[in-house]
Amino acid sequence: MKISELVKCTGVPKQTIHYYIRAGLLPKPEKTGSNSADYDQSYVERIHLIKELQNDFFFPLPTIKKVLWEHRSASKQAMLKLRMEFFRPMEHYLGTGVKGDEAFLEATGLAARWLPKLKEWNLIGSRTENGESVYSQDDVSIGKVMVAMAKSGINRKSSFHPEITMSAIGKQFTDIVKILIDDFHQATEDTKNQEKQELALRGHEVMGVLFYHLYRKYARQFIEEGDGPGTN
Repeated sequence: MKISELVKCTGVPKQTIHYYIRAGLLPKPEKTGSNSADYDQSYVERIHLIKELQNDFFFPLPTIKKVLWEHRSASKQAMLKLRMEFFRPMEHYLGTGVKGDEAFLEATGLAARWLPKLKEWNLIGSRTENGESVYSQDDVSIGKVMVAMAKSGINRKSSFHPEITMSAIGKQFTDIVKILIDDFHQATEDTKNQEKQELALRGHEVMGVLFYHLYRKYARQFIEEGDGPGTN
């Protein structure tokens, strides 16, 4: 496409696109003439990514350039987009969840046959309101992650069996969280109710971050050292 079409697709001025190229944020396009060049769809996707990193994460351009360089392969770019989708700072507070099974499936992209399975595995749940199932924003995010896993190749074709793995995760994680909650209630037994609620909210957010980084730490360790199951 011509640069005029690229401007139309992205909403970014021509001067800005030229600056991105000079700064190394975009690769040099293929020349089709002395004053013309051809831009493919990858330029549209990369410009959208730059704007997301600026607007949603407030990254300066030098940092964005570093992020793009470190995620230049297609697989790493896919993982970057996945992280951006599920770890936007304010999304947790702005999301309100959805009402009804059909709305949940539409919001997540999940196939209908998987909804009862995810409930059975304790990965998602819902409350009933006026005869309809109401799903939280966390449930919506979990549904989206399950879809993203399948699209990224983590599925039966790669010998991943969700009915075994995810059911075990759901049960074990439920048990871990219950232990933590019981321990918290015991530790704050003599604390005033309002203060206890505030402590619970802070603890909830901190533990969520802790679980995320613990998983990344040990998964990376097992992969790098070859200590995981099935690596003998």
